[in-house]
Amino acid sequence: MTGKSDKVKGKMLKLIKNDFLASARVIPLFYLIEIAALCAFFIGKYTEKTKILTAGVIISLLVSFLLVFVSLFFVIYDYQKSLFGQQGYLSFTLPVNSKQLLGSKVIVYGAWMVFSFVNFVLVLDILAKYIQKQYGETIDTASSLLSVFANFPSKAQIITYAVYYILEFFTIILSCTIIVYFGIALSHIRQFQKANVIWAVIISAGTMILGLVCIYYLEKFFGVYLVLGNDKSFTFDFGDPHSPGMQLTLMPYLFMVLQDLGLFFATAHIMHKRINIS
Repeated sequence: MTGKSDKVKGKMLKLIKNDFLASARVIPLFYLIEIAALCAFFIGKYTEKTKILTAGVIISLLVSFLLVFVSLFFVIYDYQKSLFGQQGYLSFTLPVNSKQLLGSKVIVYGAWMVFSFVNFVLVLDILAKYIQKQYGETIDTASSLLSVFANFPSKAQIITYAVYYILEFFTIILSCTIIVYFGIALSHIRQFQKANVIWAVIISAGTMILGLVCIYYLEKFFGVYLVLGNDKSFTFDFGDPHSPGMQLTLMPYLFMVLQDLGLFFATAHIMHKRINIS
């Protein structure tokens, strides 16, 4: 039993290694540009060279934002190329099952997505600390005035909002990726293969629309909310939110997690039973 388990783990590790090496040909170049831009930022900061500092800020922000989408592009490109392109026949003849093939892609490119997300947050944090240091007194004064006169959220609530929407952005990207994986896989069954690109778009778009409809009705009848109270408290509410304060809905997160799990196993099943590689 242990020997079989070790063989499965060994095969999976080889798959992950090969997928990582394939992805590492392009994506790290963007990280090198990011490092160079941050170096320019720090050089400009400590030498008080405004042009260098400005260039470092603009390039580091732009590259860190683009990295999220570059990673997403390779998530889809490599999946199509290695499983359903010219390399597809070779991939499906490997001594591994469809869950391992799909799981390797999700792990490797999911990791790149996480790295790009963390990189984006870290760059924002570095720049935010610099702005806070330069204009901290002005920001604190404005925040206090807004809290008193405009009922603006507290600093803790603002941070919660920021984390919520950043996580929502990342969750949507990851969910869209798995939906596209499902659409590409289903478009390569015999019935759809002649126009697989068109069917991949139709299936992916249809699945996304169906998911949005499900989220709408689930929120309407079975809402789950994180409530930011006026006393800076954090509570959960179900159904129609009755607690006073600002509500952040959690139902989309819960639905997307369940949807992604379901689509993963559905995609693996299609790859194993229904796929037509020619």
